Amino acid sequence: MTRSKRNNQALFIFLLLCAAYLFVPFHRVSPAVMAVDIMGDMHLGATAMGALASIFFFSYGAMQLPSGLLADSLGPRRTLPFFFGLAGLGAIMFGMSDSVMGLMIGRACMGFGVSVVFICGIKLFSRWFPPEAFARMSGIYLGMGGLGLILGSGPMASLCSAIGWRQGLILSGVVGVVVAVALWFWVRDTPEQAGYESLYPGTGEDSGGQSPAELWQSVREICSSRDFWFIATWFFCQFAIHMSFGGLWGGPFLMDIHHMTKAQAGSVLNMMGIGMLAGGPLTGWLSDSVFRARKPVMLLNALGTVALFIILAMYGSVLPGWAMYVWFFCLAAFGMGSLSVGFASIRDIFGDRATGTGGGLLNTLPSFGVSVFQPLTGWILESHGHAAGGGFTMGGYAMSCALYIGVACVGVCGALLAREPMTRTPVVAPVTE
Repeated sequence: MTRSKRNNQALFIFLLLCAAYLFVPFHRVSPAVMAVDIMGDMHLGATAMGALASIFFFSYGAMQLPSGLLADSLGPRRTLPFFFGLAGLGAIMFGMSDSVMGLMIGRACMGFGVSVVFICGIKLFSRWFPPEAFARMSGIYLGMGGLGLILGSGPMASLCSAIGWRQGLILSGVVGVVVAVALWFWVRDTPEQAGYESLYPGTGEDSGGQSPAELWQSVREICSSRDFWFIATWFFCQFAIHMSFGGLWGGPFLMDIHHMTKAQAGSVLNMMGIGMLAGGPLTGWLSDSVFRARKPVMLLNALGTVALFIILAMYGSVLPGWAMYVWFFCLAAFGMGSLSVGFASIRDIFGDRATGTGGGLLNTLPSFGVSVFQPLTGWILESHGHAAGGGFTMGGYAMSCALYIGVACVGVCGALLAREPMTRTPVVAPVTE
């Protein structure tokens, strides 16, 4: 088989993975445009609706380490189709359910199902693409989440208005099942399994899944590495800040302080999707081609996040409308758009054989962090009272910004304390029986 055919197969697998990854942010944000209809149909209050939506984050976070272990043992080809098909069936179940319990189970299945997509994706990149392209491909992959965020907002709202929230969600579930079938038929864990020459001949990098002993050695090596925890601290802060403010409180801020309508606020928030689309590839390019290092890019993004919330705390009430478009674009570019460097750093330090496990460990805590910071921000806003018009005050939002500035500074410390990963020799080696 020729190298060009192998490259074409790698590109096709990449496109299938991008199609699957669109559903991760899609399912994260789509409840926002269906919430009023769901609450009306199911007679739910705001607290119950919030708890229902949060089930996705808990199930997603709980599956991150298992998804990494599965990617490194069973391999993405067997892991991805099963779990992604479960997500599609969960969406169908959610759309068809007439009980709160059915909605909860469906929502949990969506979280469990899509939880493996990113980790299995970066595992496949480590096998099908050369090391120098890893951060760039991961960045493009992560950036595709921006398109999923956009699709889960305006287009999903229009679809639900046209055919109803149940039919819209069922349709998304059917599409998800079709993608799961395509993943089963066309994805292979390594070029060798597809009949092509390995990218790593004679190195053992394409040797397939790991044994239980190798998996637990990887976990021990990763958890005992101080550099992992410094990088994980940076990763946690960037993700949690973006999803806590941008994913929930950004809309109320625009409506309370800038007196925007829901449609106007939604238009501004769509810039986060564009920011993710641009930030992921840009971060990968800066890391691979400009700095040829991970640490400067991590530090740049963390400092950018600090600067953004200082600006919002000091000038949030007087910034013009166009500036808010730029602000939310930068929030996503510095936040979710920068995270591919974290996954690339894990591969640099621990090698290809621990890519799934390391990525799963890295991705575990941020979802739980969002579940803490979102209500904590709400408590801060409530504690500062309401403005005359009924919304929250600028003082409350400024104090919330102080929280995010503090968290972002912790992320800066994590980036500063971590040693440069790109020059490291991988520390996880196969176990000899």
